[in-house]
Amino acid sequence: MEKTAKEKEVIAIALRVLDQLKFQYGNTKEHLEFMDAMYSEKRKMYDGKEWSHYSVDFSHDVFGIPTSYYCIVDAETMRVKGILTDHGVFEIIYNDKGEAKDKKFISPSFPYDKQ
Repeated sequence: MEKTAKEKEVIAIALRVLDQLKFQYGNTKEHLEFMDAMYSEKRKMYDGKEWSHYSVDFSHDVFGIPTSYYCIVDAETMRVKGILTDHGVFEIIYNDKGEAKDKKFISPSFPYDKQ
């Protein structure tokens, strides 16, 4: 199925942030074609707030096992806010130029405001 212009834009934003962070992901033609951007309207997120977002799925082999991850892109600002894993979220930290410079792990086991 052909991706819409908006889906392509969101995927490009996610890939740019992954590259800035040097976050490993499958970047073969097949991996990139498999990536998808799904829109979710006003859902309660890991920070306890409700916001609309796009979820961009991608995979990376960890010790030879394909593992799924999701870039969470804020639909209003079109900025990647986090990378969802099976054990928590890596919140993205940006520098003054708007480039992703680091990530902070957010555990689902503790309140967001205490981390």
